[in-house]
Amino acid sequence: MKNILLTMLIIFDMAAHCNGQAALVDVENKKYKTTEKIKVEGQVGYMVVPENRNNTSSREIKLKYIHLKSIADNPSTPLIYLEGGGDGSTWQAEDPEELTFWLEVLEVSDLIFLDQRGAGDNSLAYIWEGDFPTAFFISEEQSNEHYRRMTTAGLAHFENKGIDVTGYNLEENARDVNALATALGINTYSIFGFSFGSQIGMTTMKLFPERIERAILAGSDAPNQAFNYPRYFDQQIDKIANIVSQDTMLSAKIPDFRALVERVMLQLEETPATVSIKNPLTGDDMDLDIGSFGLAIILRLDIDDNDDLPAIPRLLYTIDQGDYEKLTWFAQKRIVYGLALPGNGINQQVASGATQARWAEIKMEAEQSMFGNVVNFPFTGAKDHWPENKLKVNTLEPMKTDIPTLFITGTLDHRTPVEQVEETMKGFSNATHIKVENAGHAQAIWDANVNNIFIPAFLSGEKVESQNEYFSDITFLPLEGPTKGHPSVTGR
Repeated sequence: MKNILLTMLIIFDMAAHCNGQAALVDVENKKYKTTEKIKVEGQVGYMVVPENRNNTSSREIKLKYIHLKSIADNPSTPLIYLEGGGDGSTWQAEDPEELTFWLEVLEVSDLIFLDQRGAGDNSLAYIWEGDFPTAFFISEEQSNEHYRRMTTAGLAHFENKGIDVTGYNLEENARDVNALATALGINTYSIFGFSFGSQIGMTTMKLFPERIERAILAGSDAPNQAFNYPRYFDQQIDKIANIVSQDTMLSAKIPDFRALVERVMLQLEETPATVSIKNPLTGDDMDLDIGSFGLAIILRLDIDDNDDLPAIPRLLYTIDQGDYEKLTWFAQKRIVYGLALPGNGINQQVASGATQARWAEIKMEAEQSMFGNVVNFPFTGAKDHWPENKLKVNTLEPMKTDIPTLFITGTLDHRTPVEQVEETMKGFSNATHIKVENAGHAQAIWDANVNNIFIPAFLSGEKVESQNEYFSDITFLPLEGPTKGHPSVTGR
């Protein structure tokens, strides 16, 4: 009876939501190889869907997918992986090194990569053609004012191009996931969502619970947590301070990491640094003023990424010494924030929103934090000028589900910290949480036991207990002298 009911639900969903709207095109069979030349059979193609299912005149868009066949004789339920941050995921099948990372999963189930709507679509990036605002990296107020102007111009640009940016939201992404499963003839599936992909995953769980067998959510925040609490950033500084204090080489010159951060922030607040970078649009040299707000942006984006975290003490130490060479490298990396507006990225965040109570707490904490409300930049600069999204799903309602779910969180993840994940888990009656010590936002699933043991076991239906893992020690760059290990200082 359950199978009959499920089949009827799937048929109804196809009739109600597909109606020819999720056709697969340019489909071809292809073999993929790992670094060790292991061959994985796969299918690559595109799914054609409306840009906005609520708009009958919406244009059609194409989403790339890759369906890899399991190397197991009797695989379990297929797994759909959902990347975060508006990115694509299918490249992971095409990169031998990345594909090797997924071998343990393929030994259990089929693996389906689905590019997020908007991934790789350059038409969704509005490029600012006016003068670059000199105070953009000095003042939060000035950067928000620039985003107001850029939002107004960007929305007019998208409208002229026939682009409906309101189609890039959690609900549409979730329906894409379900539509792909239907188009591939898959009745039930599991999901693996990372970062914003976890919000898509939870929305899919809310809309189509009868079709989802299991869920893995890494670096996760729920739809009602789209806007972050500033305190998480401040707490991150204390975590890094504790690690630095245990490094004898660093602590000799940085006895108090938090005091260093506060000192450098005040220094740049009083006297902004001027650095010379390349305009990524023109290739021309341009001078850029960096104040405390600009440094806050850099720290917010890079202080929980294990790739850049090792360079952060040296960055702050050199600024304190009046040396802006490392600051120049980070500023070059982040200048794009003032030059381009991603229509899909802005909309998907703004569409999720926040309750009035959450906004009130965010504003209160921002007034007390030395970083202000930078954790929600640039969305705070765009949200009051953006068109309304009409969603059928309530993104502000806390998640409640009994679907077996495995949460994976790095303890150095300040974007989706352990505290926030545990808040989400209150609505999950069948959840397990693996906390990975010393892992940042993107590193928790790289842990050998997480990747090789816990994830495959969970997908196989085995019981996985909540526990702590340890990623690796952080090797900070020396504060002075030539060194290698990070592009901001390599060979210098």
